[in-house]
Amino acid sequence: MNNTAKKLDSEVAEQPKTSLEVVKKDEKAVVEVPSLEKRIQKVEDLSMLIEKWRKLTETHRNLQTFSLGADGMGATVFLRDASGKEFKTSNTPVVSAVMDEIKSTLDEKIKEVEDLIKF
Repeated sequence: MNNTAKKLDSEVAEQPKTSLEVVKKDEKAVVEVPSLEKRIQKVEDLSMLIEKWRKLTETHRNLQTFSLGADGMGATVFLRDASGKEFKTSNTPVVSAVMDEIKSTLDEKIKEVEDLIKF
């Protein structure tokens, strides 16, 4: 058994030893300052988004103050296409459904614009 142990020791000694070495690099975060033109463009884009948000919220507020009459004749919806054809209805459930859809769409658009406004 002693010979076997010596033989194993010699086989282990013959194998090349590998070692792991941890190398740390001095990496500093390099912050690129955008050019003046890019910064101005970003401010202009932000201004457009803010204006869009203001218009959407104003429309939403105006729609909230709109009230439907209980008599079924309190509101009318007019639609006009590009060729001048018109659609008109005073049916309260239809007007209410149209208003609900407009409110829902405005809420979605406002949320989208708010998500785009980043500093």
